[in-house]
Amino acid sequence: MGGSPGWPHGDGEMAARIRAHDWAATSLGAVEGWPPCLRAAVDLLLPSGFAMVALWGPECIQIYNDAYRDLMGARHPGGLGQAAAACWWEIRDATAPIYRRVRAGETVMLQDTLFPRTRDGRPEDAWFTLSYSPIRDADGSIPGILLVIVEATRQHRAEGALRQSEERLAAIFANAAVGLSELAQDGRFLRANDEICRLLGRPREEVLRLSILDVTHPDDVPPSLDAVAEVLRRNRPVSLDKRYLRPDGTFVWANSRVQVLHHATGQPSTLLAVTADLTERRAAEARLRESEAQFRALANLVPVILWRSDAKGTSHSQNQSYLDYSGQTAEEAQNLGWLEAIHPEDRGSAREAFRSGHDSGRPIATQHRIRRRDGQYRWFLVRQVPITDQRERVTQWFGAAMDVHEMHELQARQAVMVDELQHRTRNLITVVRSIAQQTMARTGPTEQFREQFNDRLAALSRVQGLLSRSDQEPITIRALIRAELDALGTPALLERVALEGPVVALRKASVQTLALALHELATNARKYGALSDDRGEPWVSWDTYGTDDGERRLLLTWLEEGTAQADDEQGAARRGYGRELIERALPYALKARTSYALRDGELRCAIDLPLTEPATALRW
Repeated sequence: MGGSPGWPHGDGEMAARIRAHDWAATSLGAVEGWPPCLRAAVDLLLPSGFAMVALWGPECIQIYNDAYRDLMGARHPGGLGQAAAACWWEIRDATAPIYRRVRAGETVMLQDTLFPRTRDGRPEDAWFTLSYSPIRDADGSIPGILLVIVEATRQHRAEGALRQSEERLAAIFANAAVGLSELAQDGRFLRANDEICRLLGRPREEVLRLSILDVTHPDDVPPSLDAVAEVLRRNRPVSLDKRYLRPDGTFVWANSRVQVLHHATGQPSTLLAVTADLTERRAAEARLRESEAQFRALANLVPVILWRSDAKGTSHSQNQSYLDYSGQTAEEAQNLGWLEAIHPEDRGSAREAFRSGHDSGRPIATQHRIRRRDGQYRWFLVRQVPITDQRERVTQWFGAAMDVHEMHELQARQAVMVDELQHRTRNLITVVRSIAQQTMARTGPTEQFREQFNDRLAALSRVQGLLSRSDQEPITIRALIRAELDALGTPALLERVALEGPVVALRKASVQTLALALHELATNARKYGALSDDRGEPWVSWDTYGTDDGERRLLLTWLEEGTAQADDEQGAARRGYGRELIERALPYALKARTSYALRDGELRCAIDLPLTEPATALRW
């Protein structure tokens, strides 16, 4: 290893490496033979905080400092004493012309140059300012080049980010859906986008020759000046609705939000105005006011109680009919004040109905008594429906209450009459049964006749019970079948019967005859069919369908499989009254289509009857 043990001076890594390097093995030769200008260049670059490298001789042998070492990445330490073209082979074609210019005596500056490098083991793009200057010998020749590199990555990125930000801001300013304008503190337009020009009805060139006061309605000039003064004084945004004048003398309502724009370049602050066209909103508000007025007039005109409430049902607006009827004032009915007009016995159910309706967002239908101003309570049918917005959110509720007091009392009297009629009907059936039994005792009918007669009267009695409740509880086909099966007695027996079908309500006119048919099927199954032993399992299914002429019909199938072989007496019983009822009475009385098939080990009965009343031709 050559070189003076004390030169070059310094404690840095590169000073130590230069001292320890075998320069004699390079074209530079031993350090003792280096010219003073090269030694001076090394003494200059080693302590510098800037990245510096001396490129010496025709091969541009590299001697660099610690800061340049950081740029070398994996090329260090092999780059020390290496020719620049070998070290930086990928850019040698670009640097060769620069080296020629410097050796000709020119200093070359490269601004904002991309220089890929490795930082923390990862490659990245970096930008630098490079200065190539000649190193002159005592005779004026240029044997070397001094390269100084100043990193400009942070500045480059900041400037790029600033440009992008300004470009985005310009794009937003130009294409914003609201009016944007930049104003001088005296109100002159400095910039204006397309929307503010459209709103003012003027081309941009004209707008930029005007001030904000030139396009403001005279009546709105004072509040506009006050708004600008407050913005400048308090340095916070101010918003106001105002009228802007157009060249044809018309004006347009708009909302302007003004705020201060501070500039870092020392320029005076300006004002940014964000202006939104209020034409449609004010027109909609006018239409809403007109609609509200019409609604109030209509609501106060009708004799029915009407009201409207907010989405939570707390704020109410009642029509005049309610106020006249209840004697409450509009203020007294607010929140839950309307509950005071409800009968004490009905308040809990009324409040729960309204609460559950508001929680679910579903229509409400209930009946309760409302107090009249004279203290009398009357029954009302109360309904309330939600009003939703485009997103299906409830925004308000609309309700109506109709006086049904007379109907309610009529229904109560009717219920009493039905109960009385049911009682008398059952008594009549009991009398008929007693007469029949007394007659049979004298005439000598068989025990079988007495049993069947009593069973059929019992079936009629059960049907009367269902009919008496039909106004409150419609009679379904399942309920009718269950009533006849329940009459058989044993629960274990009933568990063997499979019932399958939807909920189907029956016409009252068809219930009695159909019940008798089901009674015969159930009784015969118990005595002679699938329920007469432990093997059979009856299956009853039904469904509805529609015909081409719009009629709705019910198709019921009664199936017994695995029944015992019937003897002549049992077969005759199963082909007797019950079959005649199904095959003759049902078609005649109910316009039904029926089939009854009794084979070895199986009974299959189908009943197809209308669910709707037959259409009646109009006669003029």
